[in-house]
Amino acid sequence: MKRTIKMMATGLIATSLVAPTVSFATSTDLKNNENININLEKTTVVLGDTSKISIKFKENLNADSITINFLCYDMPLSANLKLNPETNSYEGIIEFNKDPEYLNVWQIENITINGENEQILDKQKLEELGLDLQEYNIVQEYIITNKKYLSSYVEKTSAPVKKLIGDNRAHTATKISQEGWKDGADKVILVNGNAIADGITATPLATTMNAPILLTDNNGIPQSTKDELARLNPKDIIIIGGESVVSKSIENELKTSASSNVLRIAGINRYETSLKIAKEIDDYHDVEKIFIANGYQGEVDALTIAAKAGQDKQPIILSEKTKLPDMTYNWLKNENLKDAYFIGGETNLTTDVIHQMAGITTLASGQSVYKNRVYGKDRYETNAKVMEKFYTSENLNSVLVAKGDVLVDALTAGPLAANLGSPILITKTDSIPSYHDNNLNNKNADLVYQVGGGIKDNVVGDIAYRLSLHNSGSKTVVIDPGHGGADSGAPSKIDPSILEKNYTLDVSLATADYLRKNNVNVVMTRDKDVTTALKARTDLSNSINPDLFTSIHFNSFDDPNANGLEVFYKNKDKNGGPTKTLANNIYNSILEKFNLSKRGLKTSTLNDGRDRLHVLRETNADAVLVECSFITSPKDQKLVDELHERQLMGTQIGKGIEKTLN
Repeated sequence: MKRTIKMMATGLIATSLVAPTVSFATSTDLKNNENININLEKTTVVLGDTSKISIKFKENLNADSITINFLCYDMPLSANLKLNPETNSYEGIIEFNKDPEYLNVWQIENITINGENEQILDKQKLEELGLDLQEYNIVQEYIITNKKYLSSYVEKTSAPVKKLIGDNRAHTATKISQEGWKDGADKVILVNGNAIADGITATPLATTMNAPILLTDNNGIPQSTKDELARLNPKDIIIIGGESVVSKSIENELKTSASSNVLRIAGINRYETSLKIAKEIDDYHDVEKIFIANGYQGEVDALTIAAKAGQDKQPIILSEKTKLPDMTYNWLKNENLKDAYFIGGETNLTTDVIHQMAGITTLASGQSVYKNRVYGKDRYETNAKVMEKFYTSENLNSVLVAKGDVLVDALTAGPLAANLGSPILITKTDSIPSYHDNNLNNKNADLVYQVGGGIKDNVVGDIAYRLSLHNSGSKTVVIDPGHGGADSGAPSKIDPSILEKNYTLDVSLATADYLRKNNVNVVMTRDKDVTTALKARTDLSNSINPDLFTSIHFNSFDDPNANGLEVFYKNKDKNGGPTKTLANNIYNSILEKFNLSKRGLKTSTLNDGRDRLHVLRETNADAVLVECSFITSPKDQKLVDELHERQLMGTQIGKGIEKTLN
């Protein structure tokens, strides 16, 4: 799962708002010998919210103030914190008055120590001081109150998408080059875009040389490639493949028209070409690790591993199905290899190939090349397995997305992905293969690149949404604060100014806050005092297809002696089912902390047997309605008349939902 966003990291200073004149009361000593501690009042906010913050350093900074700077993708936010001599900590308020275009997760960028000798503690320095920066991510939520705003919500809370799409495959390659090599390149790799076999092993060489890969046809150079070569103005152009793949006339044209040296790396077949590329890499730095794929059946496997091989600047070796070519084996056995990986299953690379490598590979104690086979049932599962094995961090700078039915875009994207330390996710054009679920649920990315056209927007959009830092897990719930706006709900009989709509919102916000901090995505039907029709609530839920829906209310009755807790669930589950389970978990969770009368779990139906309550009847998801207590009961009112008590009620509802989801 993606990392849970926590209110306080391990070892943080305990904080409480004990007096109106003192925002934070802190202990005098730092725990666990940390050099710095940060305390945030909130880690989930909406636009316009504020959050108190306190920072304490082990050493005296000799500064009256510091500035903490956040960044939300490319939008800055800062807060000035003044020294409180009583607590020896810097205290202030962050105002979330900016509306980021993407992501909506504010991350600490640096802390500036103000004064004559200004210092900037960047991320690296803060981590050296003991901070796990992700513990201080602040999610700025966007509340949907109408299903027509759903698409804008998804766009806002997705990782930004940058499209590198040209009019054709050669033009797409130039778009990639322009993104990764803005200031030119000393070297350029040139491959045939219609016969990529010789080019599939070129990514590690390109990364070793810090070169983009551009495309040509067999008998002519596309204009977009010519234009990009002119912009890059490389010293060397390296053609990959023999003259049957990239003709001599193209080589001559380049020598005539360009001021670059034109070189060619080619073997008598693709096996020898991959070997010559490996030797070229070895001239730059020692080859200690190799990635092996089938030379004729494993083109996709080679492309899948290309970005990782490029990142490591270690070669991709093309092999026959049952053995390495003799010339390749004879070279490799003299390279003092420390590791080897085999991309593809038994149908592409038999165990005999692994036997060969086991005899010439010196691994660390306890390791074995026999554990280094990576493969799946098809190209998409193999791609997903490569991502899982070689990109273990849950926080990625970026993910590049390319279609799996045409491989050339993934080929030209390899050097950019390698330089970014990012995987290439291969997808179908009209849907995301389910093999990618683990990666999309367990990782996040700051940016998604779409490489090449032909992929439906909703596919790339879904990938970006699922990879967003904003989304903390794979489960989504809708929280529905009852009433609102012109619909005040029931008033209290003790104090008519106490209205149900306000109580339901207090409880719901606390429920949402708890769930978001525990890896659950939350969509609220309202976050403020606005009128929201019942149909709008259920339409919204049905639009996003959540895992669960919970509507929160307070009960009322003319008789003030009526009191207690009850939870309604769908009649279809009266003999047992998911909504009854959800109702039971919420019910028991509330009773753990509140001494309320037990009115039980209930269903309520119309004459035709359908659920009487609109939000249960019209919501497709598993749904319940919680009557937290009686707002008309003096007995119940004593239990929830303070805000912190209603927030505790919300937390307990959240725990019941969390238990159900698990």
